[in-house]
Amino acid sequence: MIRLIAGAFAALHKWAGNSWLVLIALGIAMAVLYVDDRRVRADRDAWASWARETCAHAGTGTDATGKPHKVAMPRGAVCREAVRDLAKFRADTLAGTARLLAAAAAEHDAKATRDRTAAQAESGSRAAALTTMEKADAQIRNDDRVDGSWFAALNRLGGMQPRD
Repeated sequence: MIRLIAGAFAALHKWAGNSWLVLIALGIAMAVLYVDDRRVRADRDAWASWARETCAHAGTGTDATGKPHKVAMPRGAVCREAVRDLAKFRADTLAGTARLLAAAAAEHDAKATRDRTAAQAESGSRAAALTTMEKADAQIRNDDRVDGSWFAALNRLGGMQPRD
């Protein structure tokens, strides 16, 4: 394959000389420049389209009637300001959300601590009431008569009377 290409190149050089080589090189260079120019234009158009879409989403592409803005500001300044404001709003919203979540977590922890303390106090009171009830049960005689102290212990155990 390489011999074929080299042979074709040698035959072209023998037939036309160096002028055809210069013309072919110039054609290749022009093709490269043309392709590069088309790529640059496509990139520029893509960025312009992105900027128009961003500005439209930011609310600065048209006014309330749908007509384009006519302002005495540098090109793109209104859009940059709107996008900057949206970015600031997003950052402020995220910071506010973080503060709110931190406050809710702190409140949850405080409530859990209060509940744990109350549960420990209730557990201690319950154990004391159970001990008092066992003592009152131990004082019952053979005739199964109970007195007021037994009922008071029962009420404390059931939560009907305040704990001592």
